[in-house]
Amino acid sequence: MKDFLKSLGSAKLAIALFFILAGISILGTLIPQGQPQAFYIWKYGNTLGRLIIFFQLHDAYHSWWYIASLFLFLVNLTVCSYNRLPLTLRLYRRDPEDINPEKLPNNINYSLNCNISKILDKISQIGFKKSSKKSTEGYLFYKKINWFSFFSVYIVHFSLVVVILGALIGAIFGYRGNISIIEGESSNVVYAFRKADPIYLDFHIKLNKFILETYPNGMPKEYISNITIIDDNQTVDAIIKVNQPFKYKDITLYQASYNIIPEFKVKIRYNGKLEEKVLSPFQPLNLEDRYSIAVQDYGEAHGFIYIRIWALDEQKGESQEAIVISGFPPSKLKFSDNEIAIEYVDIEKLHYMTGLQAKTDPGNFIVYIGFILMILGLFLVYYFEPKIYWIYVKPKDSIHCELILGAYSKREREGIKVKLEKLADEIINK
Repeated sequence: MKDFLKSLGSAKLAIALFFILAGISILGTLIPQGQPQAFYIWKYGNTLGRLIIFFQLHDAYHSWWYIASLFLFLVNLTVCSYNRLPLTLRLYRRDPEDINPEKLPNNINYSLNCNISKILDKISQIGFKKSSKKSTEGYLFYKKINWFSFFSVYIVHFSLVVVILGALIGAIFGYRGNISIIEGESSNVVYAFRKADPIYLDFHIKLNKFILETYPNGMPKEYISNITIIDDNQTVDAIIKVNQPFKYKDITLYQASYNIIPEFKVKIRYNGKLEEKVLSPFQPLNLEDRYSIAVQDYGEAHGFIYIRIWALDEQKGESQEAIVISGFPPSKLKFSDNEIAIEYVDIEKLHYMTGLQAKTDPGNFIVYIGFILMILGLFLVYYFEPKIYWIYVKPKDSIHCELILGAYSKREREGIKVKLEKLADEIINK
């Protein structure tokens, strides 16, 4: 059991886990997060895309192995602290009187003409405590400084535990998902990356206006969502830009993407009539309460606009598909007792749709507390090092004595000698 605990709290395991977590974080930065699975197949190819999805690198900070690595790192820190505690307690409880006064660490010696009682009074006045152990040869004094700091490293360890706990809470109970809203519409539906069912917010987000700014070559420069939060009778207006999110309650909204959805003006010839109609991706076009024509897909290729349509004869249950292409003759939908010809005319209207990313992380506050504790712990470790000073006065005769000063410091080596010399000067010359 001891060997197992030693391995579980080893520095080697901590370093390995640190590199694993760093690697996942790097991949989580390089690989776009939270996109649909088809996006990764398209962008990285079938093999690499499926590997990304299998290892959940498209949602790296919520992946099972990121959570497992965090949990194991948490156990490693806890066991490491537990393994070090007995040694720390021994150092903290070390009796400063249990030492050979003539062999003090980092000692410096002085032979003096001295008044013993005066020297002893000076040493007491500068905060040194006289040893309770009686000695026939001399007088031992000691002073402990920053003795509490033996436990400073545990504040650092505890802060890391708090940070990891916060990260675990965020990874397990938090979520990140997408909200798509058409200009003028509102929504409260979030499609989270790791959840099969949508999440319904307790407030609605209305897209008042979407602004797309472009460079002279037509590339997007900035896209901005002007939104209103509708929460019962309360409304809050906000502007969301790329790298300028907006937070409401515990939900942070980021500008992630946008889409432009066109409505198409077409000419439709049927039953001897020619009419202009509007084909919309939002709802099917109804003809004579019999035919429903829906837009399945649309786009631009080789300078031509195409519309892939699907039509249903609701009376006979017959369906037809066709592609309408700008600049080409009308496409025909041939039913058993009728024919419908559809010709592209123009784009009737463009609708902007914003893609917002909604994120909540209930562990954030805990992580901030952990970092504050870490700063405090590191401050104590590096600026409040535990030290102990000894002064030994050994009378030789009625007017001569030997003054021996020594000190222990874990990190300070050269500087401790200088401090002992200043301490000796304060005793001898003042």
